[in-house]
Amino acid sequence: MTRNPRRLFGSVALVAFVLIYIAVAMVVGAIWFMDVNPLIQLGYFALAGIAWTVPAAAIIKWMRRGDRGV
Repeated sequence: MTRNPRRLFGSVALVAFVLIYIAVAMVVGAIWFMDVNPLIQLGYFALAGIAWTVPAAAIIKWMRRGDRGV
């Protein structure tokens, strides 16, 4: 796949992933962590707020793969 279509598809995939991730993390937090200690809630939402970067970095790395040698 050439650079421009890869970037377009990767950008759409990244936005879709982030929106789905936010919805799932919010629902999980609301269902599983509603009646627990506020420090546990803080820990969950802090971890959930950082964890999305790993898959997003993989998508970005895939998008940049087409740039090598150009």
